[in-house]
Amino acid sequence: MTPVTELPPPLGDEDADAIIDAMAPLLGLSIEPAWREAVATNLKVVANAARLVLEFPLEDELEPAPVFRA
Repeated sequence: MTPVTELPPPLGDEDADAIIDAMAPLLGLSIEPAWREAVATNLKVVANAARLVLEFPLEDELEPAPVFRA
């Protein structure tokens, strides 16, 4: 298995605010002040979910399944 590289620490309030401030104009979004806290919370939840995926160990030889069924 390829070792997992060191992941950054969980996203904090200041980091979420900085990401919102940087990305909103790039994406052409205007975020109402009343929604800013909810946007930051969602960003932190999504970042935590991404950490869980990145931390999951996978064998280097694994390939995606050829057929996906629900």
